[in-house]
Amino acid sequence: MTRSLRGRLAALAAAVVVAPLAACASIPTSGPVMEGEAVVSQPGPVFVRADAPREGAPPDQIVRGFLAAQAQGASSSFDVATQFLTTATASTWQPLAQVAVLAAEPDLVVDDTTIDQGAVTVRATADVVGVVDERGVYTEQVPGARTELVYGLVRDDDGQWRIESTDDGLAISATNFDLTYRATNLYFPTVDRRYLVPDQRWFPKRNWQTLAVRETLAGPAPWLSGAVTTVAPEGTALSIDSVTVESGSSRPVEVRLTEPAAETSPEDRGMLLAQLEASLGDPSPRPVEISVGGTVLAPGDPVTARAAATPNEPVVLADDQVLTLVGRETQPVEQVAPLTGLQPTALAFTGASADATFVVRDGSGRLVTAPTAEEPSTTLLTGENLLAPSVDRFGLVWSGPQVQDGSLQVTDLDGTVTEVAAPWLDGRTVMSLRVAPDGARIAVVSATASGVQVHVSGIVRGEGNRPTELSAPLRVGQPLVAATQVTWVDGTLLGVLGRSAGDTAPIVHLVPVGGPTRKASLLEGAVSLAAGTGIGSMLVGTSDGSLYSASSSSLWTRVATEVRLPTYPG
Repeated sequence: MTRSLRGRLAALAAAVVVAPLAACASIPTSGPVMEGEAVVSQPGPVFVRADAPREGAPPDQIVRGFLAAQAQGASSSFDVATQFLTTATASTWQPLAQVAVLAAEPDLVVDDTTIDQGAVTVRATADVVGVVDERGVYTEQVPGARTELVYGLVRDDDGQWRIESTDDGLAISATNFDLTYRATNLYFPTVDRRYLVPDQRWFPKRNWQTLAVRETLAGPAPWLSGAVTTVAPEGTALSIDSVTVESGSSRPVEVRLTEPAAETSPEDRGMLLAQLEASLGDPSPRPVEISVGGTVLAPGDPVTARAAATPNEPVVLADDQVLTLVGRETQPVEQVAPLTGLQPTALAFTGASADATFVVRDGSGRLVTAPTAEEPSTTLLTGENLLAPSVDRFGLVWSGPQVQDGSLQVTDLDGTVTEVAAPWLDGRTVMSLRVAPDGARIAVVSATASGVQVHVSGIVRGEGNRPTELSAPLRVGQPLVAATQVTWVDGTLLGVLGRSAGDTAPIVHLVPVGGPTRKASLLEGAVSLAAGTGIGSMLVGTSDGSLYSASSSSLWTRVATEVRLPTYPG
């Protein structure tokens, strides 16, 4: 007999659990602030092994063996895991219904009060750091979230203890989860089909390509609903539940689909191929062929849509002059006049700095365009305690009051203001927002009396690409207890300047949009944060006017002094 694991998660206060960093050292995670380079070697393959039940094993060892076999099953098959179950339970257990990612191996308590009747109950308790649902969507849990897993054991016909009742799904330690699962970005086109928007999922490494195709056909995660579109006709599915990718081969990956796929228009077929090639092209690009009934379909119209990236053209403010930053060199932005008479507290612009219109938050209550040699600054928006602006790819400026009534304000450069419905923000105080380069997503840091929360939401747009509402959000960055600023570091990674439990000063937290939060190394006096998607580096400003960068090094490097307000396009 199997049950759902979902109802067994209960939040309790506890210490922060921070997942270990992957081997990539593009963002600093430890060590002092200094200049230099670090070389990090890539780990070799690691395998998870589990043994079949030992004859005469007591109930607690059966449960331990079952848990170990679950981790092995995620990397190979669940044949060993089902040997710990009764025959009837093995036939109904659904291992991939969801995954509880445990901070450590659970503690077991054996209740043998009914052993005379040939039955024993084993209770397993552990902290849970994340839960992956049946579609591969990872939801990080509040530190201290607990689960209790209950296993009912009986003796089989041979007198051996076997599990008769258990939850559907897996319970895997975070260490084994890292070894057996992989993060995979699915891609869905923006409504105008200009960009592909990443949607991060977690799949077992052994068959991630099959699951990636299946979920691409099923559509985006709920929080992206209305912000992206799909092109696969309704009813399209894999005709055989397998996608095989030959290692080291340059041959196209054949994706065999059911009959509705043959009905796609050339335009839609080209976009579907672009989606699949982007999703399956990790770590290296691979061409894809779609076949129906053994016939390879024509590739369709060429598609130029790719994941959006931020131009690597950051700017800073020195005195009243906006400067571009290239490496460690700065020079004035020619089209921006000195900001004399303004009180700049935030900057924003979109596109290449040489052609951009800059927006300045003047004090706390006014957004204005930056003056040029030909034109003075003009007022775009006024209000009480306005948010630092973010400019999307359509040239629309996002802001609004920090204290929320459930809507943000968006203005174009002629001062036309649009209210964007965000009912989930009603009653919250917003500290920071940032629109992703694809214009389909927004990250928001907000707070109530109960604490700070970080959310990502889809942007639903109407006529003329003007935003109309934000979708129901996904909460991320659960360990954070305080935060002041959010930015997009990569397609599915946020940088948040804030504190988690135990921190005495703000630290840059790296927050996946579906994954475990981790910390960068401490930088004393950090007050501002800037980053750009596809750039691979962050800029952090400190209270003494210094500016630090992190890119291919694991260490912070000082790149400028006597500057403030570092800003990337967006």
